[in-house]
Amino acid sequence: MTTFPIPLMVEGDKKGIFIDLTNEIAKRNNIKIAIDVIPTGKSLLAFSSGRADGFFPGLDVYMPRKTSRTLAFYQKADFVFYKKGKVLSKISDLEGKKVGLTFRYPYAKELMDNKKIRFEFAEDDIANMRKLGQGLIEAFVVEERSGLKALELSGVRDVGYQAGKPLSVQEVYYAFQDSEEGRKYADIFSKTLTKMKNDGHFEKIMFNRQSEPSP
Repeated sequence: MTTFPIPLMVEGDKKGIFIDLTNEIAKRNNIKIAIDVIPTGKSLLAFSSGRADGFFPGLDVYMPRKTSRTLAFYQKADFVFYKKGKVLSKISDLEGKKVGLTFRYPYAKELMDNKKIRFEFAEDDIANMRKLGQGLIEAFVVEERSGLKALELSGVRDVGYQAGKPLSVQEVYYAFQDSEEGRKYADIFSKTLTKMKNDGHFEKIMFNRQSEPSP
C-alpha cells in the first residue's frame, strides 16, 4: 500500500495514526502489508498505474473513478486558522484575502474554484503557520489535527480557529484497485473497521494522540 507524509497521521512507515490503524487491520486478518510512504504525487501515481495494491487516505478529489473503496473511516475537516481577533470560518470570509495552502494537499473543490481568494502555497503546514504568525498571509486552511500539530511545532502564538465550524468536510477511505482482488480487500477492510468500531479499538487508535493547541 502507498501513502504520503501527513503530520500526526503518517509520520513514517511505522508511525502515525493512519499507519497504526492500517497495521491493526492487517494484523487482525493475517495480511502482510508493506507501506510505502512517498511524496503525494508519486504515491498517487504508484496507485493509479497499478504498482500499488492500495492507497490511503483516499479522497474523491483525487481518486480514479474506477476504484474499490472501503467505508469511510475518517472525515478530513479543513478549518481556517487566523490571527486572533479576526474570526474567519466560511469560504466567503476568505474572499479578497491572501490565504495560505500547502502544496500537494487535497482541498475541497468549492474552495479552489473561488476566484475571489488569493492563494499562496508553502511546502508544509509548519511553514504556513509561521507565515500566518508573521502576517505574511491572512489565513491558513488545513485539516484540524494537522493544523494543531503545526501550531504546536511552529511555536506561533495568538492564532486561533473556530472549532466545530469546519470550512469543508471530505470523507476518507482506503482505496484498492478496481479488480476482484481489490474488491476483496476493500470488503475485508470495511468489515474489520466495523468490528473495530464496535469493540472500541478504532476509537483508541484514532483519538488517543489528539494534539492540543498551544497556549
